[in-house]
Amino acid sequence: MTIKTTEGWVPNEVTARIGARVRWEDVVSDIDWDQAIVRLSPPPMPDYVRSSIHGLEGGYSKPGAAATWDPVVKEIFAEYFENETEQRDLLSAQVDSVPSRVLDVACGTGESTLAWRRRFPRAQITSIDVSPYMLAVAERKLAHDRNIDVRCLNAEHLPFADGSFDLVTASLLFHELPEDVSPVILAEMRRVSRPGGEIAVMEPYRVGGKALKPIPFPEPYLKDYLATNWDVAFKAAGFGAVQTLEYGEGWIRIATAF
Repeated sequence: MTIKTTEGWVPNEVTARIGARVRWEDVVSDIDWDQAIVRLSPPPMPDYVRSSIHGLEGGYSKPGAAATWDPVVKEIFAEYFENETEQRDLLSAQVDSVPSRVLDVACGTGESTLAWRRRFPRAQITSIDVSPYMLAVAERKLAHDRNIDVRCLNAEHLPFADGSFDLVTASLLFHELPEDVSPVILAEMRRVSRPGGEIAVMEPYRVGGKALKPIPFPEPYLKDYLATNWDVAFKAAGFGAVQTLEYGEGWIRIATAF
């Protein structure tokens, strides 16, 4: 696998509109990133993570993505969906069971984990991401909660026993993965789900959505994502009873581990 760039893409009117609303004073500027790497002991960074996700050279393998993530993503949600908190809560609201053990895959800066905590205040949540920079920001939001375990891990190789979690979730992940990596991560999510447990996934793009015309920030693997039949992918990984909810520009899928 090689590092993929978005060479040739140029900012457009949507990029400019979103950028004009961003509170750039909210960009993180006071984290010791070198210290964070030592503390979080990250695994080797996969090439796709170092691809130019969102048009940023180096993607999530550099501090800039983490430093700017929250203020920029807040405005992306506002542009295409609604308030970010409400949108993230929409995913957690689709889960009717009450899980005791939750795995939040690719938790980023922790906003997805906070949504699951709001929905399930007593759950033990394990939040993982392969980028120590994203987790360094997440730590600030989650460190006060003793029932949240933040770990820097590659979701292709989860160090958890089979059936360790009642609920496994991922938000805004799969559109950033190459087509050969998505099934590996889905299979790992299934392996660590207990039989009868659930998977809950939220994605911000679907074929024909206006968020693609034009896309405000480029995604190197978006074509792979859009070409995937996700119902088939979930079933191939060992999930059944796949329920799909289309919202705004994207989709939510809830499925059961068989």
